[in-house]
Amino acid sequence: MYEKDLWNNYIMIFDVFVGLLTLIAILYIAVPLWIYRVQKLPARVSFEAVDEKEFLSDQSDKFKALDNEFKEIGFEYIGSSTLLDTNNSTYFSLYSNAKGNTTAMLVSMRSAAGSFTYVGFSQLYAGGTMLDVSNSPAVPMYPKMGIKISARFPRVFEVEKLYRIFLKLKSSLKNSSPSIAYKREDGFKKVEAFIAKESDELVALGYCKEAIDFEGKRNLTLKGAFAFTWKNVFPGKGIYDKLDQDYSHKLLGSS
Repeated sequence: MYEKDLWNNYIMIFDVFVGLLTLIAILYIAVPLWIYRVQKLPARVSFEAVDEKEFLSDQSDKFKALDNEFKEIGFEYIGSSTLLDTNNSTYFSLYSNAKGNTTAMLVSMRSAAGSFTYVGFSQLYAGGTMLDVSNSPAVPMYPKMGIKISARFPRVFEVEKLYRIFLKLKSSLKNSSPSIAYKREDGFKKVEAFIAKESDELVALGYCKEAIDFEGKRNLTLKGAFAFTWKNVFPGKGIYDKLDQDYSHKLLGSS
């Protein structure tokens, strides 16, 4: 009887082990292969401005409050638009501060997995590079790029506090090129241009295929599909999140 129970326990442990291996295989092999087949990333985008009042009426109270916070610290509203992708929808408003040549963005991300709102500040330079600081809770999907320094502080919820962090980093991270002012008449042109630049960089790094389809999107390579998937499943998501936040705080600590 004892040997039979022991054998049953071994079988149970084996079944659990096989189940775990199957789950890992699905998460780390099958899902990336599926992503490789269906996922595309925006390469060439043309944003269409929408009416400010109509746009805000469809946003959450949190979004509206953050919109006011931007205006209270001296940012001028440029416009609002949307970006509809395969798995999520992005709704955003763009702002600029002429005094500091700074651009700000208020973003609402919506998908079947959930929704969240975050704010960000960015500085474009004449050499084509960018400094970007946000409080997005999402792990960045794109890899580190030479054209962009990104810092993320998801526990900083106040717009003004995040702006002070941005200004501190901007002051300490010297750039050989002069900063570029973002004027209201520019609309979304500079945002569209940088999205195209990032997409081309993804091609150069081997994450996307070069061809652009009629929707202005690029297919992922196998490398891109596996890398992006692993960043969004356990335990990779938690690991990448910690590494990214540690990097951001290290940048701030050395400024």
